[in-house]
Amino acid sequence: MTHDEPMPWMADFDIEAMRANRDAGTPGTWDAALERGCHGVIAHTLPQGGANFVALIGNDAIKSEREPERFANARRIASVPAMEAEIERLTASLAQAVGALEECKDDLDRYSQMEYPSDHPIHVRKRKNDFDGNPARIAIASIKGQDIG
Repeated sequence: MTHDEPMPWMADFDIEAMRANRDAGTPGTWDAALERGCHGVIAHTLPQGGANFVALIGNDAIKSEREPERFANARRIASVPAMEAEIERLTASLAQAVGALEECKDDLDRYSQMEYPSDHPIHVRKRKNDFDGNPARIAIASIKGQDIG
């Protein structure tokens, strides 16, 4: 599994589009500047002063009861760069774990082949049982959303 190989739970998520948008967009971190009864902004503070504005959060003065929802939405938008970084970290970490599981799977398969080397039906059955019950193989299939049986 490579760092870029999609996981089944990310089937509807295009990580390459996320990366392209992140690289073309305003860098993170972003902050939400919010005040009751006013428009809010999401911005990236520049080291030399000022800010790159990312989004405007409209004010619905007629329905002030919506302010908690509006503020929560603004905080969610502001957290996008942190979520992108976490997606990248988890993707790399999972790829590393699957790589280690692949090695374990292969080691267990080699051991079974050495333990039951002949084509005698009993050895064939034992190797198949070991192959089917290999916990690393089961974990990899689960991670990749593959049928274990």
